Amino acid sequence: MLRLPAGQVAAGHLPHVCPRHGEPAIEMRRMKFISKPPAWAPILILAAVIVYVIVVTAMRKTVQAAAWPWCAQCKASRSKLMGIGWGILGVGVLLLIAGFATINGDLGPLLVLVGIFGLLVGLIVASRAGHQMVARAFVSQDGQFVEVAKPDPRFMQALQYR
Repeated sequence: MLRLPAGQVAAGHLPHVCPRHGEPAIEMRRMKFISKPPAWAPILILAAVIVYVIVVTAMRKTVQAAAWPWCAQCKASRSKLMGIGWGILGVGVLLLIAGFATINGDLGPLLVLVGIFGLLVGLIVASRAGHQMVARAFVSQDGQFVEVAKPDPRFMQALQYR
């Protein structure tokens, strides 16, 4: 885990090397990084989803990166995940429509069930295609650092020479 000072990330003082893949950046993009919810927060879902959302939002730390290195492989990964997620979501919608249209038949309820499952899987895959998820970077709980999971050694080397 690499911990970059939040001020350095916000100012855009990063090498033009992708932190994840170590390849040259094809663009330096503005990105918003947020912290992960605390480990105890999911227990609040039992009380009410709205309580969970309020607490997680109130405790969230944010860092706006002025220029985050983004390589061709990151761009391709994001596009692939978005395509898969939206595709599964579309199939889920079609299965739901077909299931409701044939609800009195033998396959109707099964199609509805598989359609709901497809919607959930599609939403999960599409949510994993966010810029922050592809970059594998999150703000620390104290908001002082942007933590990069499994950084490429070439990025680490470029960071040292910066």
